[in-house]
Amino acid sequence: MAKKNATNFKPFVIIFILMVVFIIGIQFFGAARYETMLAAQGEVIDGFWTDALIVRDEKVIRAPISGQVELLVGEGDRLASGRKLAVIKSSDWQQKIFNKKAGIVSFAVDGLEEEVNIANLNQINYSNFEEIKGNYEHLLSGNRIKKEETLYRIINNFKLFLIVQVPKSQTDRFRINEVIFIAQKNSEKLFKARIFDIRPNLEDTFFLIELDQFIPRWINRRRIEVNIIKNIYRGIKIPRKAVFSQPSGQGVLKVSGYNKYEFQEVVILNGNDEYVIVSGLEIGEKIITNPEDFDYGREVQAYAER
Repeated sequence: MAKKNATNFKPFVIIFILMVVFIIGIQFFGAARYETMLAAQGEVIDGFWTDALIVRDEKVIRAPISGQVELLVGEGDRLASGRKLAVIKSSDWQQKIFNKKAGIVSFAVDGLEEEVNIANLNQINYSNFEEIKGNYEHLLSGNRIKKEETLYRIINNFKLFLIVQVPKSQTDRFRINEVIFIAQKNSEKLFKARIFDIRPNLEDTFFLIELDQFIPRWINRRRIEVNIIKNIYRGIKIPRKAVFSQPSGQGVLKVSGYNKYEFQEVVILNGNDEYVIVSGLEIGEKIITNPEDFDYGREVQAYAER
């Protein structure tokens, strides 16, 4: 009799264990769907990355005679007017070369110095913008040079422009004379600049940007990838995708316990396509960054669209 009761009891134990495992599984896998982060102070950069064409005020100086070149100054040196910078030695003559204009000297040229020049900004052909690329050739001490070949260039180190192609989504957000900032990848340094002019060209729009300072390390570059920064916002930073709407307003899902969350209203102060600065959250509060994966968000959104 006791053996029979024990046999009847086993199915209930098994069912109970399965139910416990099922509930734990629901809790575990439900929680695993969460993508969370802690609300924290941060900064959001409002701008766009683009490929920039570098335009300088520079003059090419050509060799007066043929011969072997001896360079007396270094690449990128800042020279005063009247400084001797090279000697060209022919079979029966030595021609000393003196700098006639103050500036930065470079013995590298790409052949675009006259075409892509600040003096010719109005003549630059924007239709073949992507094809304007420099390929610098360097003159070294000991090289031979022919008469009228480029000997060096002298660069005005007080002027520097960039020409950038602007995405259609950004063209109406900027104005002529607006102050902006320029940044490069893998660098935290920002360069102040202003939009000198806006040039529409068929389906494309170009910004002519004047920098506030000269950047010597760019003297032998014609192209560079830059971030055109309109604003930098600081505050509580969260992903834009974490914010959604319901009838009471915009908000996020704030974690209130294990596998529990509640709607918390927030106000978007500023931001870009990826991140926003908000008010309504405290530092350290945990929010869900993928509310679109929950029925909560979908039901609320459907209700709001009725």
